[in-house]
Amino acid sequence: TGTVLYDKNMHEQHYPASITKVMTALLTVEAVDNGQLSLDDRITVGPEVNHEVGSGSSTQNIKEGEVMRLEDVLYCALTASANEACNVLAQAVAGSVADFVDLMNQRAAELGMTGTHFANTHGYHNEDHYTTAYDIAVMCAEAMKHPAFRTIVSSVGHTVPATNLHEARELHETNALVSNFRYIGYLYQYATGIKTGSTDAAGHCLVSSASKGSLSFISVMLGCEQLHLEGNEIRTMSFYETNRLFNWAFDNFAYQTA
Repeated sequence: TGTVLYDKNMHEQHYPASITKVMTALLTVEAVDNGQLSLDDRITVGPEVNHEVGSGSSTQNIKEGEVMRLEDVLYCALTASANEACNVLAQAVAGSVADFVDLMNQRAAELGMTGTHFANTHGYHNEDHYTTAYDIAVMCAEAMKHPAFRTIVSSVGHTVPATNLHEARELHETNALVSNFRYIGYLYQYATGIKTGSTDAAGHCLVSSASKGSLSFISVMLGCEQLHLEGNEIRTMSFYETNRLFNWAFDNFAYQTA
């Protein structure tokens, strides 16, 4: 419904890291819905595949000239958080990365995301690339209206078939509320997505969704830390606090007929 149940500095601007990829995927699934593209389209990767993809960032080694199905590129972007996959989607939708980034900012304005500015398609650190927790919640609520998007962000993994330039890829979800492949101890039975993100400048970021009965919630965490506890235990606060917020929301709110 868009009702805010709890907030702390929700209009404060932060770097979103890979949560950016939600907007890239939203524009892509909207292009599918309006008939411009199909999830089964075979996309030939263009020359801008590595645009602003910094060394050491998250990738799936997608190469120029590689032919991939559009849906598989979406999985690379959302499930495995591959930066270059977002540039592939951008060129498929808009022809160039620059034109696509313009579309990202235009769509953000249409959604009322007044604290947001995008500078690239994937969220690799850029001083001119920022958003707010509130804007992310608005963006994700819009993206979750699309069945294809919901299916991808709630999946624990995906196999991308071998292509002309790469063997088959096994992708694993980065959101520990959905999958325990990377982090153990945070699985949430009602979780339905959505996206993680982290850079040195952004900290650990997480936007999650959960549904139980007639209730659906979105939680946004930006700038979180990893705490090193006694022994070898590491607590990733974005997952830990999201679990607590979802439990609080489900325990304390319900729809009533007045």
